[in-house]
Amino acid sequence: MNNGYFAVCLDKTYRDMIKQNATMDVVRSDHITISYKPNDDTFKRLSKLVGTRVNAHVNELRANENIEAFWVESMFYDSYRLSTHEKELLRVDPGAPHITISHKTDIKPSEAGTMFTNPTRQEKKVGYVEGVFKWIEFKKTGDKLWWLKNKNMNTHKRELCLQ
Repeated sequence: MNNGYFAVCLDKTYRDMIKQNATMDVVRSDHITISYKPNDDTFKRLSKLVGTRVNAHVNELRANENIEAFWVESMFYDSYRLSTHEKELLRVDPGAPHITISHKTDIKPSEAGTMFTNPTRQEKKVGYVEGVFKWIEFKKTGDKLWWLKNKNMNTHKRELCLQ
């Protein structure tokens, strides 16, 4: 298992647009997770896509009392205007591809699945976002994961996605 995750890191223009929909304390709005801690086969396959431009179509906003996100309907890479050769990018992990907009302070972003299985708010929202496919490796300090010693474990991941 590899210690990190693959994600489509959204361009600043789209991050800023998504943030405008935030209604909760902790604003995210920066990436679409494709594979979290992938096995070696998945890592090898997805590594070939690092640096690739990706576009994604959003079709819904879903939320509950703890977390809110945009549902990603489809993602494509090698996509050019008037091209029929684009390739679909699929989420490897279980669950729906999404962009976490914001969540309450005590909620982990990994709890996003709850808003898809049991949303209290569901709205059609059609949109389009673009970004770059990246590998985000978790920082390490010695033999222990960096975030075990650092209370703000999301800071490093966010900095890498925002570059």
